[in-house]
Amino acid sequence: MQRKKGLLIAPAFPADSFWSYKYVIKYSARKAAFPPLGLVSFAAMMPQDEWDFELIDLNVELPSDGQLNRRIQEATAVFVSAMSIQRESLVELLDGPAKGTDTPWVLGGPMASTYRDTILNPHTEAEKALHDGLDYLAWGEATPWIEPLNRALEERPVHSAETPQLFIPERVLNEPSGSRKYLQDKEIFKPLDNVPPPRWDLIDAQNYRSMMIQTTAGCRFRCNFCDIVQFNGGFARAKDKAAVGKELQAILDTGFRGGVFTVDDNFVSEPEAMENILEGMIEFQRANNYPFHFFTQASIDLGKDNLSHLIPLMRQAGFTHVFLGIENPDPEALKGMNKIQNIKTKPEDTVRLLHQHGIEVSAGFIYGTDVDTRQTADLIVDFVKGNSIFSSMTGKLTPMPHTPLYTELKEQGRLLEGNDDINNVNENLQYEPIMGPKNLHDGFSHILASLFNRKAIYERARGMMERVDTHIFTHRTVGRREGYAAMRFFFKQIVRGQGEYFNFLRHAFQRDRTLLQRTRAEAKSFAKFWEDIAASAKGQIELDASSVKQFAHMLDYAHEALVRFSRDRGLSEVRDYVHGVRESISKGSITLESAQAVYEKAMDYCDARKRMLEFPGVSIIKAFELSIMGSHYRTVAGNVLAHGDAESMHMQI
Repeated sequence: MQRKKGLLIAPAFPADSFWSYKYVIKYSARKAAFPPLGLVSFAAMMPQDEWDFELIDLNVELPSDGQLNRRIQEATAVFVSAMSIQRESLVELLDGPAKGTDTPWVLGGPMASTYRDTILNPHTEAEKALHDGLDYLAWGEATPWIEPLNRALEERPVHSAETPQLFIPERVLNEPSGSRKYLQDKEIFKPLDNVPPPRWDLIDAQNYRSMMIQTTAGCRFRCNFCDIVQFNGGFARAKDKAAVGKELQAILDTGFRGGVFTVDDNFVSEPEAMENILEGMIEFQRANNYPFHFFTQASIDLGKDNLSHLIPLMRQAGFTHVFLGIENPDPEALKGMNKIQNIKTKPEDTVRLLHQHGIEVSAGFIYGTDVDTRQTADLIVDFVKGNSIFSSMTGKLTPMPHTPLYTELKEQGRLLEGNDDINNVNENLQYEPIMGPKNLHDGFSHILASLFNRKAIYERARGMMERVDTHIFTHRTVGRREGYAAMRFFFKQIVRGQGEYFNFLRHAFQRDRTLLQRTRAEAKSFAKFWEDIAASAKGQIELDASSVKQFAHMLDYAHEALVRFSRDRGLSEVRDYVHGVRESISKGSITLESAQAVYEKAMDYCDARKRMLEFPGVSIIKAFELSIMGSHYRTVAGNVLAHGDAESMHMQI
């Protein structure tokens, strides 16, 4: 039987998106921020004995229309996974190089799930292009549709401009708009068992700033604006530890080293499963000398007592960054969003706890709820500045189809027809805000202008660096690509004469020196303390109150060194050992052998810290990274403001 040829296409993200990094990716010798995880995962699920695949990521390469037309025509089918923000790129494909070809097109991903109605019943030119250009829409995850989709492609192997066929569970289709009654249905949202690792062989991992992995799907919360829970489920479904390890190994086998985005809807939606997954991630990192540093998104209640025990595990796994959906500092606005978890837990407490464990926080905010006023914009600005949140993304409230928010606004007659804009930072509105369009626009412009001018960016960067502890569970070095990025940006700032930039680098350099001196002094005090103890020690050491405190402090360091460097000892063995020693210390008595082991491992920790702080230290490396990212944020904000008429023209972005 002749093998089929599948063409996977990832549409482009617009440049003026905070998450695209289009304006600074050139400095990193990479070509795009993230790989198309959905497409390479889908390719792995398809029958491998029937299909061959090639992938075109329009964020990495931009073939000519003629080249695209030829590759589309040669394919058995074209498969696209897209978010709504990629719609313009997809429409351009369908109206351009796909025109006149007879290859069927299949669309999956959030766009197919959330915007299915407007594709099936178009009202605008863009919607008509999607309707006429697509043949199949796949709702939710790909797994249940693999067999029916393959049958459909056998029966209809040629493109048609007729209404696309929708693959969707009957129960979901029959529920009224905005309904969430089906979110606990385990016949729809099935376990993530036997999901194969993504087909990373279809991409060049070195083209991307970060790689991606999914460990869970679904979320236990019901925020009224969220469309993701509508098609990923209202409860967490977790992969097991072995599956996660297998996927991490697949990424490692590509030769990639660096950041890995854990794309779970809510990383802590299933705490018990996540504890097991984190243990697997720690084991993998230890066995491979920490090749990755992780970042993810989580709910604010990560800082609560019943979940905060996960944070030290995240630290030990090498997490360096967490995105929090803070949304709004006003409790009344949070109630309106049904974001109850943000009321029960103070966001600033979670931010502070993560910072103390060496994990940077970025945050999302929403402006434009029914209780928001022009003053709400000031509250958002004050919260971001007060908590030194460097990457803070504010978007205008966006009513997504099939969400309770969308249904409520539609029933109130407040949706604006034909204006379902897919970018939540531009000047278009999809609904009539209570505060009025002018106040919303002015407030939003004020947020961007206040947070993304050069001075504000560097102030937050300095504040964040001071708050975030440096931990040893990363293996970040300045490679050729990173060095190239830093030097290219550095020389550009010399040409521009950017004083803020060079002051920031000076601050980072001084911070490394200060922390290095402090670490050396602490190591010296440990050595003196041990010398005094060992001089008179016998088999058992009796501790006074001061010695108990010092040994407890050294044990904290020793624990981290054991996890990071003692690969011959399993995690449970390390935990049991540390627990036993801690009990002995608390009782005021410790064996000479245990005391010496604690001292030696504490010194290993100090040595690791010193290596991280020696030039170029972690602060100076981070400063280069933040400066480049800040340049992107500033450019995006400036472009967004340039299309408005509020504060934009007189703010120095």
